[in-house]
Amino acid sequence: MIYYAVLISIPFAVVSAFLIHWFTIRSISTSWERLERIRGVYLGFSFQILIFAGLLYFLGGSVFLAPLFAIVFSLLGDWFNLQFPVALKNNGEPLVGGIISFAMAQLFYITAFLQLTPISSLYTSLLPYFITIVLLLVPAVIFYFRVYNSQRPKSVMALAFSYGLVLCFFVSLTINAYLTFGGYWIYLMLGGFFFLLSDAVMGETTIHGGRHPKWEFQVPWITYLIAQSLLLIGLFLLSHSIKH
Repeated sequence: MIYYAVLISIPFAVVSAFLIHWFTIRSISTSWERLERIRGVYLGFSFQILIFAGLLYFLGGSVFLAPLFAIVFSLLGDWFNLQFPVALKNNGEPLVGGIISFAMAQLFYITAFLQLTPISSLYTSLLPYFITIVLLLVPAVIFYFRVYNSQRPKSVMALAFSYGLVLCFFVSLTINAYLTFGGYWIYLMLGGFFFLLSDAVMGETTIHGGRHPKWEFQVPWITYLIAQSLLLIGLFLLSHSIKH
């Protein structure tokens, strides 16, 4: 129990600190004003998750290398998505860099997943195939109606759609793994859901470019921090249980 409490203490502290921070900026009425005020703070939260991943790599060994790389690319994606002035100056559409970075992060998460169980162990009946197909088709329909914007750069739309497919495939793997094995796999499934929620809100707002509620960055960020924490905890617990 003490071991488990120590494991979740850092993510709990990060998420709690974010909620306190969110309360302090409640009076700022527009998303862009908020973004200009909080860029550095949010990158700091992302760096804390990287420190957590580094600690788990130190404790878990080389099997945790892929998740560590996933967080490194996530940190890079955060830097692009926060649209720092230097990113805007050198890259007219920094979201392109953000999407590519997070696609790489998802590929490393898939790599980590496959190190724990072969994909063949999941697709042993029709249900797993059905889940994967649904997870690929439904978000694609939602993308067309809620994210796609013909006024935005085609590169952003194409990359966002492609990234969505990679993310949804990963989420389908986590669902199928939990339905097959249960146990610690629930952390990966919940982490996948929170990641999907985070990116769905970002797609609806920032990627679309025509909707900017004042919580445009706060809702995706809190769900993103929860997602990363759940994925890292789940992968560590699973890798640790397999080793022992």
